[in-house]
Amino acid sequence: MKIAAISDVHVKSPRDEADKLLMSFLEHPQVQDSDYVVLLGDIFDLMCGPHDEYLASYSHIFSALTELQKKGKKIYFFEGNHDVHLEKLFKKLWAQDQVTLTQKPVIEEIEGRKYYFSHGDEHEVDNYSYHRYMKLIRSKPLKFVADHLMPYLVLNFIGERASKMSRKKGSRIFNAEKVRDRFRQGVHVTTKGEYNFILGGHSHVKDEYTIPGTTSTYINNGYALNSQSFILIENHTVKFISLT
Repeated sequence: MKIAAISDVHVKSPRDEADKLLMSFLEHPQVQDSDYVVLLGDIFDLMCGPHDEYLASYSHIFSALTELQKKGKKIYFFEGNHDVHLEKLFKKLWAQDQVTLTQKPVIEEIEGRKYYFSHGDEHEVDNYSYHRYMKLIRSKPLKFVADHLMPYLVLNFIGERASKMSRKKGSRIFNAEKVRDRFRQGVHVTTKGEYNFILGGHSHVKDEYTIPGTTSTYINNGYALNSQSFILIENHTVKFISLT
């Protein structure tokens, strides 16, 4: 049994460094040999709505996912806070939900062990402003706007400006140790030691942490362009595999 997972690649444009890294993941022999391929959110820096421009720009990525699915891999794609409202887009590609798209955590029992997969932002339990923001972003009115009203060019313009502002602000205040500690505490609160393996992203901090007093291990590959790695779990043993 093999699980391959990656998060927070933040592909900004076709064939950029993040795009190349994602393709390296999808084409990696260990991923090709995995039973589960799990994309844990923020795979794209901006993707929202059912726009055909995404299908044209990233046809190589979607084709790689289709090929993995045809080989019998179980594929999960978690929406993050940068790639949202993709249901109609994915239906154009996989009408029978061959690739599972979800915003919510997924629990899988695999060979007697319990796995918890998610984007991981729910573990940031004390960030109330973020959770209010995401509740608005994921609301039905905003989904309707994304699906029917927001033109691709306008969405890209707004998204690029917001992304630049977010990165500029984040670079001033980011403290990896504090973020790591906050997410470890959050994982303890949200999962309560009920799962053997908890895979998530969002924090941009690479981590492997066993919650004290439990058999729960939290794994995060961090911001992929920095970590240059992905998570591989083989027979319930965790490894980080280099993509360089």
